Amino acid sequence: MFVNLKISLCLVIAVLIMPSGLLGREFTETHKPVMDTTSGRKIFETNCVRCHGNDGTKGKWGAKNLKKTILTDTELQRIISNGKRVMPAWKNALTDKEIESVKEYIKILGNNSK
Repeated sequence: MFVNLKISLCLVIAVLIMPSGLLGREFTETHKPVMDTTSGRKIFETNCVRCHGNDGTKGKWGAKNLKKTILTDTELQRIISNGKRVMPAWKNALTDKEIESVKEYIKILGNNSK
């Protein structure tokens, strides 16, 4: 019984000295790491502006207006990786991380139009 009291007391003390930032926080909460879009912007400027334009609205050779895209993250990732119609596939030229950063940069282009 004395051991159970010690354990209970230790648990109470641990909760009381917990950092205040952890109190009340749901443990199911997920945090996405902040993506550095600088590399995505540079890759976009090097490879994508001739069709999509600097701001994503050029539309040369049927390129979509990226400021108005309603594509999901998965769809953007797939199109950047595999290409679509005249757009080339980038999966053999860019790493997964680089493709991810371009996708994040495209999302910024869309957010700036609102």
